[in-house]
Amino acid sequence: MWLRYSKWILSSSTNSSSRYLQSIEQFRTQISRNPLKGQTQRSIKKFDESNILHVEPRLEPHPSRLLIRPTLFTIGFVGCSFVSCAVWQYESQRNKLRKLKERWQSKLKSDQISQLKNIWHDVSEPKRVVGAIIGLNLLVFLAWRIKRFEPFLLKYFTSTPFKPNLSSMLLSTFSHYNGIHFLCNMYVLWSFHEPIVKIFGKEQFTAVYLSSGVISSWLSYVFKVVTRTPNISLGASGSIMALLGAICTQFPDAQLALIFLPFFTFSAKSALIGMVSFDLLGTIMRWRYLDHSAHLGGVLFGIFYVKYGYKIIWESLTPIVERWHHLREKFK
Repeated sequence: MWLRYSKWILSSSTNSSSRYLQSIEQFRTQISRNPLKGQTQRSIKKFDESNILHVEPRLEPHPSRLLIRPTLFTIGFVGCSFVSCAVWQYESQRNKLRKLKERWQSKLKSDQISQLKNIWHDVSEPKRVVGAIIGLNLLVFLAWRIKRFEPFLLKYFTSTPFKPNLSSMLLSTFSHYNGIHFLCNMYVLWSFHEPIVKIFGKEQFTAVYLSSGVISSWLSYVFKVVTRTPNISLGASGSIMALLGAICTQFPDAQLALIFLPFFTFSAKSALIGMVSFDLLGTIMRWRYLDHSAHLGGVLFGIFYVKYGYKIIWESLTPIVERWHHLREKFK
């Protein structure tokens, strides 16, 4: 999740986004007039030069109160995500069995059946799932190019604990303003999608991808509240880091290489250690170019899910799926 987008956003803003940007200017003016204790006063000009878009923080007696609603949303969303995907997996398996039965009983020849297949179903399942995700990210990326959409995108597709809406914790993970950021994230997602979807299946993959995006946003919220940093975040990096953490944990001896240095190879275990160390250092040192706390939350969730998540989360959903099966048969 990259943060340094305000320079381009503010320079491209028109009257359609003036209300939202005016509130930002009001916050900057308040900060310059009423600096926090123990901190150097920062003028509006210095805020602009920082190239970081700020939003007005809500003043709370205890900053931890800002995390109550995001925490409840994260727990509720992750739980609903895995429950929904468990039911989805049940329905998918049921549908496959039904189609096999129909084909077995059908008198059509195999060559006639192949002619009836849809082009979309000829594409492999991993490509269909990831293609849909990339398509959604592309739509939001193109929406940023339309100026009249900027106020809406700034409100719902950028995340910060100092905004009241919680949906941005998820929607911001499908949002990219900068073209390089978008291309890099989508390239990495496409590069690793085949093995990870085959390991998890499309249902678990979807649950992990969406849940890791919200969890990475939550950890970013925690960092911003603790450090009183009113920066916005956006991008799919948290979800992608979770997938990288999962695949590197599952195949620690796999050999990887950088796109710009294909001759330099390293093990997945070394890559995992490097990613965690880099983002941990960035979080401690408060580097501001990347949202390191969100990256760290994503990769740690990916590691957790491979090692313990299947048993703790997925197998515990068996009673829910059985209940769904009984309800489905009852009202069939």
